[in-house]
Amino acid sequence: MRYHEGLQGFPEEVLHKITFGKTVLGVSEHFFVHGNVPHLALVLQLGDAPEYANADGYRPRDPNAPLPDADLTDAQRSVYRALKEWRNETAKTEGRPAYAIARNAQLAELAKAAPKTLTAVREVPGFGEAFCEKYGARVLRLLADIPGPEVTNQSDRSSPSGTPLEHPEAGNPS
Repeated sequence: MRYHEGLQGFPEEVLHKITFGKTVLGVSEHFFVHGNVPHLALVLQLGDAPEYANADGYRPRDPNAPLPDADLTDAQRSVYRALKEWRNETAKTEGRPAYAIARNAQLAELAKAAPKTLTAVREVPGFGEAFCEKYGARVLRLLADIPGPEVTNQSDRSSPSGTPLEHPEAGNPS
């Protein structure tokens, strides 16, 4: 697979099509650079998979279904990629599957909503109290650190708890 600059990574669509309805028994990967462009070669050992979900509830994605980030703007796609990176690192640290923290479709919805408060996170489909208690503050910090459009209405700025933030100049002695 050739590195795709617009995706800031390798395209996953081909892998989804190849592995749909199959069990991945083994993966061997080789990273190399050809013509100053990164490439990733994967050798997959595939086996037949049952038509139903596995014990963890995972179902292979339909290769004809649109990717979760298909209808995101470029800015939202950047947020989506950052959320996926955070989720994948968190899952690795916790020794859990990434989808147990949040599915890609949920992260795409979070990128679209761009919540500024825990209350707003809870309003995004798939994110409830348990997620907010465990990961909410980290997600809000991550979202706040991602460059985006400037806030034009200062009254829209809120703290992670849902309370409005003070105007940046308020209370600062000159």
